Amino acid sequence: MTGHHLSAIPLQTKRLRLRPLALSDAEAMHEIYADPETLCYWSCKPARTMDDTRGLVQKDLDAAARGQGLFWAVSRARRPECIGKCVLFQIDETNQRAEVGFLLNRRYWRSGLMREAMSAVIDHAFGELGLHRLEADTDPQNAASLGLLERLGFKQEGLFRERWLVNGKRADSVMLGLLRPDWEGLDQP
Repeated sequence: MTGHHLSAIPLQTKRLRLRPLALSDAEAMHEIYADPETLCYWSCKPARTMDDTRGLVQKDLDAAARGQGLFWAVSRARRPECIGKCVLFQIDETNQRAEVGFLLNRRYWRSGLMREAMSAVIDHAFGELGLHRLEADTDPQNAASLGLLERLGFKQEGLFRERWLVNGKRADSVMLGLLRPDWEGLDQP
């Protein structure tokens, strides 16, 4: 595993296809990035224009090109339209760890789709990438993401007070961790 050679390879689940994020996903991602409710815990303001969204997608593509993360567009198995994204970033090969992130179009919330998508990303991280630890950082008010992470086996490990500035407000951050042995021992969905 060498950071600059890492790339998001296609991943398949029962209902989903995860493929490398592309600039052509900006149109579908705009519905996500422009939604204040979806982005209320995200580290950027909602996009006002398609150009704003293209800039956000391009930022991910630039980070991927620099070897700073793996970015997947999530689509339903038989429909190519992007409905969300999954990310592995802050990949530390020496310590075999990375952080995870995800966004899903609000129309698909509470459908189990992000759990399915993230399960594939976690399998890939602990399998092909040989990582030992994954971390997630979320707002303690974000009950849906905390619930999803806990169902995926992540354990809360700490609280960082006023860690982020989100839309002009100081926000706390709950840190969660998942170890490969914990994932391997988890009853998978």
